[in-house]
Amino acid sequence: MGRTFLWITTCLYVAAVAFIVFWPTHVDSGESGETLARILADGHARGWLPGWFGYGQVEWLSNVVMFVPGGLLFTWLLRPARTWLVPLGGLVCTLAIETTQHFMPGRTSSPLDVLANTLGCAIGWVLALALVKVTEKPNQNTETHP
Repeated sequence: MGRTFLWITTCLYVAAVAFIVFWPTHVDSGESGETLARILADGHARGWLPGWFGYGQVEWLSNVVMFVPGGLLFTWLLRPARTWLVPLGGLVCTLAIETTQHFMPGRTSSPLDVLANTLGCAIGWVLALALVKVTEKPNQNTETHP
């Protein structure tokens, strides 16, 4: 994957996340929230969603999922010796986001969001490290020859 493509993708990802987290109202308010409520109710009624799975779980999981790409992208952008900074950076960014949302009239902040976002970033970090390891070409100097 080319570095330029990686940088462009990362910038687009950061812009999309910023758009979502700094939007003046919850992105699931209004019509989109009503649609989600209908889907959950239908899932409960038809039995393909357990009764305990509701809006809170969807919101928490969406926070986790939203930060997985960030963990992947920033791990691929950093030098290998610095990739340990990715989960820490995810935590710091999330704390900044939640602090800002605390002062936005139409938004709420939550320690659970900090946990979910940081977890998502950490999952992306682990996935990126695993993908790098799996796709790494063997070093000829460390190969053993018969």
